Amino acid sequence: MADSESISNGLKSERELTQDMKDELKRNGIVASYQDYFARQDHLIAINDGLHDILDYIPDFIMIDLLQEYRCALFRNIDKFAFEVLGYRHGNVQVMRKIARHFFVFDSQSKEFVLDERFKDYSSTQLEKMAKWSKQELLSADINSSMTVFEIDAKVRENGLKKSIRVTDDEFRVIKAYSIADDSTKRKIRELLEL
Repeated sequence: MADSESISNGLKSERELTQDMKDELKRNGIVASYQDYFARQDHLIAINDGLHDILDYIPDFIMIDLLQEYRCALFRNIDKFAFEVLGYRHGNVQVMRKIARHFFVFDSQSKEFVLDERFKDYSSTQLEKMAKWSKQELLSADINSSMTVFEIDAKVRENGLKKSIRVTDDEFRVIKAYSIADDSTKRKIRELLEL
């Protein structure tokens, strides 16, 4: 049986994943302050030199994005913050959010979100594309960071095909009805479903 993390990462919406991150902060007693806000803002400005990868920005970005109190400080929304402080546009913000939600985990020692150790060798581009799969699907597929995004996708798909597929009773009735239908009916169904 899959662990709860892989289930939540595989089945929950982006909004639910964000809420899980906020809940993790609450469970650990993390509260925003203006001092934290300015420290994080200053750190982001300091590393905004063109030499850092987008992954370097995410820990501070996550905290500014997740904690509602930060929004009350200077910036009403994270897009405005990212643009005015980092020069990042909405697309960059969405990439950081996607990577953060799927691949960053809360570290109880540092009280920060950090990149999951199992994915530390992957680039931000790879992680962005890999976010469509659950962590469990990725780990079960035996992928590595030297693979291209296309190779990773193919490997995950291939691994998924080897697993048994569960179908509901309704789906089973449809499959059974299709299997005994005449060729004309099967052709119409395939055309309707664009198969």
